[in-house]
Amino acid sequence: MFSVFKDTIKGALAFGVSSSLVTAVGFILTPLYTRCLSIEEFGIYGLVGLTMTVATAIFGMGLSLATFRSYYDYQEEEDRKKLIGTALFVAFIGCAVLLLLAALTAEPLIAGKLFHLTNRGRYFQVGLYASAFGLLSAVPFAVYRAKRRFGQFAFVNGAVIFFQMVLIVVLVMFYHAGIMGIVVGQLVAQLVVDAILLFLLRKDVRLVVLWREVKKMLAYGLPLVPGSVFYLFLNSGSLYFAHSIMSLKEVAVLNLANKASSIFAVWIVNPFQLIWLPMVFSVEKKDFAEKFYSRMLTYSVYASVCFALPISVFSHEIVRVLATPQYEGAGRLISLFLFGYILFVVQNVFNVGFMIRRKTGYWSLAIFVETLFSLVCWILLAPRFGLMGIAVGSLAGYLSGVIITWLFSRQFLKISYEVRRATVILLIYPLSMVATSFISSSLTVCSILLKCMVLLLCFAIPFVFRILHEDEVLALKQAYLRARSWNNNFFSTSKKKQEC
Repeated sequence: MFSVFKDTIKGALAFGVSSSLVTAVGFILTPLYTRCLSIEEFGIYGLVGLTMTVATAIFGMGLSLATFRSYYDYQEEEDRKKLIGTALFVAFIGCAVLLLLAALTAEPLIAGKLFHLTNRGRYFQVGLYASAFGLLSAVPFAVYRAKRRFGQFAFVNGAVIFFQMVLIVVLVMFYHAGIMGIVVGQLVAQLVVDAILLFLLRKDVRLVVLWREVKKMLAYGLPLVPGSVFYLFLNSGSLYFAHSIMSLKEVAVLNLANKASSIFAVWIVNPFQLIWLPMVFSVEKKDFAEKFYSRMLTYSVYASVCFALPISVFSHEIVRVLATPQYEGAGRLISLFLFGYILFVVQNVFNVGFMIRRKTGYWSLAIFVETLFSLVCWILLAPRFGLMGIAVGSLAGYLSGVIITWLFSRQFLKISYEVRRATVILLIYPLSMVATSFISSSLTVCSILLKCMVLLLCFAIPFVFRILHEDEVLALKQAYLRARSWNNNFFSTSKKKQEC
């Protein structure tokens, strides 16, 4: 069973590194955008980016996850090749429909009627073209994840991201192409990645259409679409809500908190979502399947808490490094947003019953209720408590999502999760928040040392109180020794080369 966990960690690291590159590119290019684009253009680009994200979620039809689910239904390689060919057919249909709609509606409907941006439709049009061709890469990436080709995924994704960054810099900085330079860079980069992925996938495809599989894929994937849209609102809707009732300064503080806490999403949430379901389906018929799902709850909580703790404990210091004293209030918000992300990881573990039993509509329903609950909390709390009300409302929404998902999922697949052990580990996080609240946020040696002590104590709790099992502690020790050995060998080899 630990071999499956090992594969999970390797996959998460591969996807995490590639995903982090996307975020890094965003941070690197933002100063370029703000200097080379006017304020108006930068706002328009934000609308274009949002439209692209929504279009991808809708016309993607949940095809990536549907391909996962169907992939593990077949054991023969020839049947899997036919399945991949069928998935590509569905992706091409989605791509063609989005291309047609972009050509016909970008200017009169999206730019004109929806955003009141006359004569700016070409930005939305090219951006939607990029989103349309992005649908074609969903199937190859799904296959890489199913086959656990983690390194290949990370290399291709990283190379294309670097190419995209260079192309956008050249178009925007040297050719002064503005928004068009950005969307054209994204489109060209997407065409390149499609060509590479489809070429690499050529030996794994049979160009046939299994209509029964088309029906199964759509029945599995389409119910996921509303959930994806609701999740987008859950993550970004707070900014729009804050803008409707608060000043721009408060919106800026909230935005900074969102960006700082998104580090956790990049390194933990996104990789976990990418690798979790392939692991679920791969062990579904194994004897240790239930034990794996149960243990994964504990391990995902442990990993999430370990990663979030340093960011939370030093959140005020992070804000001071990233921004001016005007953003001081963002530190408290970061800790609450991180707690919400941890709960979302737990929610993803609880959704096993939905995914295995093909009840994906319940997953969308859970996300919808979670989003609606957050909105109600924002309305009730924000007018009185300001930004803290929004942060607490979002946290309450995530908590409701965990409860609802657990209650719904167990109706289809009953799993004896290690709820008690996972809860004890989870409680370490709010305890750290309480402890650090009594420590001064000033950048003094004393305060930093005290926070380091709190951090070390939190990390030591699972070992001191023997929350982890002996085999788990042994596995962690072996992993540490292997990493230490590799590190020593690496530096000794480098030293010998220098001497030579």
